[in-house]
Amino acid sequence: MIVQEKEIALETVPPLDPTILQLSREDSDFLHAVITPDDEELRAKILEIQKRAYEKYPYPCIRAFHFVNLMMITNAIYPTVLEAGRKHDTLFLDLGCCMGTDVRKLVYDGYPAEHVFGCDLRPEFMELGYELFGDADRCPIRFFTSNVFDLPKTTEPASSNVSVSDPSTVNDLIQLRGALTHIYTGALFHLFTAEVQYSLALRLVTLLRRSPGAIIFGRHQGLREEGVINDQYGRRNRYGHSEKSWPQMWKRVFAEAEGEDFAEKIVVRAELRDQFKPNIFGAEAYMLYWSVQIV
Repeated sequence: MIVQEKEIALETVPPLDPTILQLSREDSDFLHAVITPDDEELRAKILEIQKRAYEKYPYPCIRAFHFVNLMMITNAIYPTVLEAGRKHDTLFLDLGCCMGTDVRKLVYDGYPAEHVFGCDLRPEFMELGYELFGDADRCPIRFFTSNVFDLPKTTEPASSNVSVSDPSTVNDLIQLRGALTHIYTGALFHLFTAEVQYSLALRLVTLLRRSPGAIIFGRHQGLREEGVINDQYGRRNRYGHSEKSWPQMWKRVFAEAEGEDFAEKIVVRAELRDQFKPNIFGAEAYMLYWSVQIV
């Protein structure tokens, strides 16, 4: 049985703190361009959306304003993904998209909107995203709710790659099996045990078009030495991979899905960054930025 996510103990939930809000120059430029050029109006809107989201789901990333921070663009493989989207027949999925800020930036940068999907378990986050960006009636990205763990782990061979004739009709992950060229996951893997992370990776491979150039990439909390994450919110089942163990896991995943020879065709990059504020996330505050590419 997969324990998908351990609830946060309410007694461990800290209050919101507006002074935590920090926007990079790129964050600020993008949000001003697509929401409002007025600083005070933008700040007020962000704080209101945060309050409503935190009341329902008091996640650390909501408290830390990560829903308005552009995380995807800081991954080293982002330019490769963006260039492929501009030039080729591609399909992109952000799994665990939250309010959809990263995929909106992806489209803003030139990835074709009709080839982009955002998926999350929480429909409330997507609705709040529409409110934050004020684009419910015009956002061209296909957002939908679906549970990745409802997918079977069994994978078809690479020769079974498929295409999606009408992306606008997609409303479940099962419709994307073997079709995606790019998959992004932000702040997702670190919610689970090592065993569930492996199971999740297998399911992502079932969605991937297993041909040269296909990429899975993302970011999540990691550790210098792999092990259980010391979680200040009382979630005792979270596992942190290291720069060494993360590539090893993906090699095993692709070996199971496609065989040892195919597993040699993937390149895994993992970079651990010390970027969290200790007073928000605790002492072991590292983020693992990574990519898995078929070559």
